[in-house]
Amino acid sequence: MRRLTILMIPIIAMTASCSGPIKTRIETQSGSPLATQKQYNFTTKPEQNSEAYQIARKMVANALATNGFTAKDNAPILVHIALGGRPASIAMTAGEKDDVSTIAEQKERKPLQSCEDVEHRLTINMVNASDGSILYSGTAAEYHCKGTIEQSLPHLIDAALSDLGNSSEANISKTRTRSGLE
Repeated sequence: MRRLTILMIPIIAMTASCSGPIKTRIETQSGSPLATQKQYNFTTKPEQNSEAYQIARKMVANALATNGFTAKDNAPILVHIALGGRPASIAMTAGEKDDVSTIAEQKERKPLQSCEDVEHRLTINMVNASDGSILYSGTAAEYHCKGTIEQSLPHLIDAALSDLGNSSEANISKTRTRSGLE
């Protein structure tokens, strides 16, 4: 009986544990050079009134302020935030017929996992208000089983803005790994 109990401890620990490595997938792209006047304004849409979006907006404003940006009406830069979650068992694709690209692949459930994964995704686009050209775009996404999008926001925002100010116009894809609540 004692041996069975000792053998069951690792299995119970694996199924009860929800912490582990969290991989933040990041894609950034810098377009036209950022304006010398680092003034921005957020785009507004009625559907952007959720509590999570309002939290994200405040956190993005703080992150932009840290990078020397100030909020101002009629600013030369418009900032658009897209925030969402989806079941990780569903892939996201774009395009039609023979021209389909995968935005986010389906994630398989881990063995002995106690709940379904959800993907938390944040995209921040900075656009030239006068001509609509993209100045900067950053997307960050993570899979979570029990973590909330509000818990993910600081990490997603930091990741999405990680290449802000980088003069390279290339697409940059990278992954960060951290520990925390999956």
